[in-house]
Amino acid sequence: MSMTTEGHTTDPVVDLTRPAWMERAICAGHTELFFAPHAERPPARLRREAAARQVCMRCPVRVDCREHARINLEYGLWGGESEAERADAGYVVAAPIGGRIARAG
Repeated sequence: MSMTTEGHTTDPVVDLTRPAWMERAICAGHTELFFAPHAERPPARLRREAAARQVCMRCPVRVDCREHARINLEYGLWGGESEAERADAGYVVAAPIGGRIARAG
C-alpha cells in the first residue's frame, strides 16, 4: 500500500520517497530505452533515444519528468530530453559524457 504525502509517494515496504507524478509516467518498465547500456555506439544511441522520445511525447507527466531531471542532475533521457540537451539548455549535468554524446543532424 502506498501513501501520498506533500506530493510524494511513500512505499512503506521499501521506504522509498518518489514524486507522485512518477505513478502516472508511462515509461515504467522500459528503462532500457531511457538509459544507455555500457559502450553504446552513437548510431544505437540515436535510435534508442528516438524510441524513448516517442514514449515521452505521449506521457502526461513529461514536463514534470524533464524538470525533475534538470533539478536532480539525472542521467539518461527524462521528459524527452537527453543529458546533452539539458547541458545545451544551460542546466548542470553531473558528469557530462562530452564527445560520446550522439547528436542528430
